[in-house]
This record gives sequence, structure tokens and C-alpha cells, in this order.
Amino acid sequence: MLRIYKLKIAEFWRVTTYKLWQKINRICLKTYPLIEDCARCEECGRNVHDFHVPDDLWVEIYGSDDGILCYDCFCNKADEKTGFKWRMELVEQWRRSQ
Repeated sequence: MLRIYKLKIAEFWRVTTYKLWQKINRICLKTYPLIEDCARCEECGRNVHDFHVPDDLWVEIYGSDDGILCYDCFCNKADEKTGFKWRMELVEQWRRSQ
């Protein structure tokens, strides 16, 4: 029972901290105009743009399947937890239309 309460309290603080960071960043980070209907990073509050991470690496870094991190925050966490610099590789594939 205590374990359930502990998880509920941890989730409450995570959500509360997330909302607090969003409010602070709205005031301080004028260089990043926030899009209201876009997903927000749980660490810094910025808009999250799509990037691909292998599922097993995401779970190793974040700790669960769900959650939202921007590319920069994910790379920083990966650097701290794994000890190596993880970066996404860009593979451009151009197709000619005929």
C-alpha cells in the first residue's frame, strides 16, 4: 500500500514540476515561441519535434515506455546515464518523381 502511495506522490510531483518548468520557460525563453497544441518536454518545457530513438535505449534512459523529452534533453540524459554521446544520424533519401 505504501508503494502505491509513493508512486502516486512521485507522479504528482513529476506533473507539478513539469507544469512549473513550462510556466518559467514561457516567461524566460522568448527565443522559443511555444506552440499551444504541440507536445512539451518534461525537462525544459520546449516544443518537442519528432526524432527517432530505439525502444530499448529509450526505456534505458527514461525508465519507462511513456514520457516526452526533447532531443537536447534526451541526449543530455543519455550522456549522463550511459557515459557515451548518443546522437541521431541523419539519412537523407531523395526520390525523383517521374
